[in-house]
Amino acid sequence: MGSQDNKRQKITHLAMWFNWFKMFTIGFFQIRTKLVAPGGEALGGVIGAFQYMIRTEGFFSLYKGLVPSIISMAPSGAVFYGVYDILKSAYLHSPKGRKRIQNLHKQGKELSALDQLELGPVRTLLYGAIAGACAEAATYPFEVVRRQLQLQVQSTRLSSFATCAKIVEHGGIQALYAGLIPSLLQVLPSASISYFVYEFMKIVLKVE
Repeated sequence: MGSQDNKRQKITHLAMWFNWFKMFTIGFFQIRTKLVAPGGEALGGVIGAFQYMIRTEGFFSLYKGLVPSIISMAPSGAVFYGVYDILKSAYLHSPKGRKRIQNLHKQGKELSALDQLELGPVRTLLYGAIAGACAEAATYPFEVVRRQLQLQVQSTRLSSFATCAKIVEHGGIQALYAGLIPSLLQVLPSASISYFVYEFMKIVLKVE
């Protein structure tokens, strides 16, 4: 019971750090969205886009779409860390997983840090990718709404709910998942590498 509580606490803490980081960097995503929108090349790069937004819409224009981002943070982090933990736990409790752990305990420090990975390199990358894909798919509609909010000009700006309703009205529910495949292709390598580095550094730094 205690180990399960520790796992839940760990997942909660990781999700909280992930959420704070995402809130801090949302302004950069807004600048990126401005640059890739039609006419963005005329803004003169990142600094030019930043100055233009501050001058024309004010500082808080950097945080357009903050509401859907905040709403998606908790489920995104929970799914990301929760799915990985479930997959990892299921494998380690399987006959194959228990056998691998026994071999790791027997060989101990004779193995390199890479070989000491509980899941092994390939499975660590695979489970990280699956967890990232699940998190992205679960919260992608919030991302679509956020991007639409960021593209709106001040004079015709709608609320998050009204923007979501407008998207569904014009394109149906499937419109909330427009662009999901390219987004998944971007997330899969980053999520898998994130978990690989995380597990690898736990071994290198001897963190339990």
